[in-house]
Amino acid sequence: MIVRPATVDDIPELTRLRELLFKPLIDSDVPARTWEWQSAFERDMKERLGGDELGVFVIDGRDGDLAACGIGVVQYRLPTPYQANALAGYILGMVTDPAYRTLGYGRSIMNELLSWFQEKEVSRVELHATPEAAHLYRSMGFREHQISLTWHAP
Repeated sequence: MIVRPATVDDIPELTRLRELLFKPLIDSDVPARTWEWQSAFERDMKERLGGDELGVFVIDGRDGDLAACGIGVVQYRLPTPYQANALAGYILGMVTDPAYRTLGYGRSIMNELLSWFQEKEVSRVELHATPEAAHLYRSMGFREHQISLTWHAP
């Protein structure tokens, strides 16, 4: 298995994997808005892929598809007593196609993302995990830090 940076040629597959990521949320208490998010996602990927603030890593599947991907962003935050450089990372798109799960792809991609964040001098990385994936992130040193709350505009 080889983890590699995503390219613009991967954008259709990144979109497919992103759809898989959000599929379980269909029954959530905040219904998805009906709009062409895929077009906006693909446009943003084309504009930002390869930039300093977006890291996207993938593992190729067997038939020209992507088996897994991970997306991380570097964010500016204000300095704190615990973090002088004011840079934080956020993982916003770890997903493995069901046909490739339990093969270690998520761990490999997360290791690549954490290395990428370290190269960017990011010392704190946050994520939201599904109950099924939380054990993976805990085994890699992530821990519960604070209660996470989300507000959605009406």
